[in-house]
Amino acid sequence: MNILQINTSARSSGAQSTRLADIIVARLLEANSAAQVVVRDLARDPHPTLDEAALQALFTPESARTEAQRARVALDDALIAQLQAADTLVLGAPMYNFGVTAQLKNWLDAIARAQVTFRYTENGPQGLLTGKTV
Repeated sequence: MNILQINTSARSSGAQSTRLADIIVARLLEANSAAQVVVRDLARDPHPTLDEAALQALFTPESARTEAQRARVALDDALIAQLQAADTLVLGAPMYNFGVTAQLKNWLDAIARAQVTFRYTENGPQGLLTGKTV
């Protein structure tokens, strides 16, 4: 089992969402001691926001991308690869001002890629990352 823990609290210590995520992961490890855990703290290692340069890179054919565009897309690709490799996703996500953190939104923007993690159908978007526990 591969576990991906995503922490998004701006607090470096004492965050209840991180504490809860740690407890969940510990219980998963008790049930499966051979499980591998990857922890990504998006407050300590923030992902860049989806901006014009990122959009331009994503919509430029791979063979025509500049070095900077390839590097920017590679950042998102790394997050997608982590998610694809995970069997279980544990989100440590506090609520600030009645919404998710900016860090979590940046991560969601990075992993939501048409034809990779979802596709459009006549009935609306359909997820392509199946068989995962969240």
